[in-house]
Amino acid sequence: MKAKVLIILPTDKFLHRQILEGILAYGREHGPWQFHFETGDRYEQGLGKGRRWGCSGIIAMVREPAQLKELITTKIPSIFINPSAGEGSGNKYPPKWATFVNRNQENVGVTAAEYFLSRGYRNFAFVGTPPMNSAKWCERRLSGFRSRLNKEGFDCDSFTASSPDIASDFDRESIELTEWLKSLKPQTALYAARDRRALQIIGLCIDAGISVPGSVAILGTDNDEVLCESSSPSLSSISLDGRNAGTLCAQLLDAHMQKRKVEPLVDLAFPRVITRQSTDEMQVPDRFVAKALAIIRRDISERHTIASLAAAVGVSKRTLEIKANLVLGCTLKSEIEKIRLNEAVRMISNSSLSIQSIAEKCGFCCASHLNTRFKAIFGHNPSVFRYQDPK
Repeated sequence: MKAKVLIILPTDKFLHRQILEGILAYGREHGPWQFHFETGDRYEQGLGKGRRWGCSGIIAMVREPAQLKELITTKIPSIFINPSAGEGSGNKYPPKWATFVNRNQENVGVTAAEYFLSRGYRNFAFVGTPPMNSAKWCERRLSGFRSRLNKEGFDCDSFTASSPDIASDFDRESIELTEWLKSLKPQTALYAARDRRALQIIGLCIDAGISVPGSVAILGTDNDEVLCESSSPSLSSISLDGRNAGTLCAQLLDAHMQKRKVEPLVDLAFPRVITRQSTDEMQVPDRFVAKALAIIRRDISERHTIASLAAAVGVSKRTLEIKANLVLGCTLKSEIEKIRLNEAVRMISNSSLSIQSIAEKCGFCCASHLNTRFKAIFGHNPSVFRYQDPK
């Protein structure tokens, strides 16, 4: 019997459209599935029509706990993306016919912090989406960013407009934001909660004569490629893998509809950074560590050892290890693995190369070794990031 899937998903944001693409691609390949769409904030009509239509599955992103509660009472196999569970919904834990798929927003902030730390920055700043108090996800990204920096002994400055009225009027807010940007220390790493916000900041920096990335390195979130490539310098951004998230949701729903056992709570895969011009400088204060990192990035397929890197840069193995710990906040071995895994994620997401081939190109001895490290670091197999050719 053909699956009839109700999708309740706002599509005003790039990430949400990516999620929808992943769902539709899975439905075409494993169905075909028949879909009914509700793409706005209101879902009542779609839910009623879904019942009359004989809906066999639901994938929903709903903002209100009451909406979540009502959808759950249908007892239709369901996947809820970032549900507002607990606060009034009465559903902190899903029933057996549903799965909650969550994005750890703190981890997005942690990813930004670790990226900047790995590039040697020591001054940090954050700009959210106004007004901050209406965007819990934004607060959580700041919390993750700041907490990770605090562990290394750093803090970050964050911008807040002087009043809600000014925050809601960019012409007025931009005056305060420009003055705040001018007050930042040289070589500040600035994380913006969204790409659109990051692009605003790049524009203000250019108008104010603030060099990007020389004075302020800027990182956005969502990796909307059209937006990221529209500015000069182009914008580095955290990719949240919306298409793969959509595919994962569709896989989980398929399992529910086939009455297979499914985990009730699932975390989306870790985000990753796509480097472009707005952060394309390494701020590593130690020339030996900087040279070692350059060697690793230049030939990532080479299985570098600490000893070979030390010999190449002209210091002892022990000296290089100590210097790396001081300036990177982690061991050089950990940093090498992080660079290799990030490149592997990029290749898996953007090519159809085999896992074995990618493992070799990224300095892993074999596909099995890459799989093991993926599970240890990301909690998922590499296939979560697998490139899917749109048809």
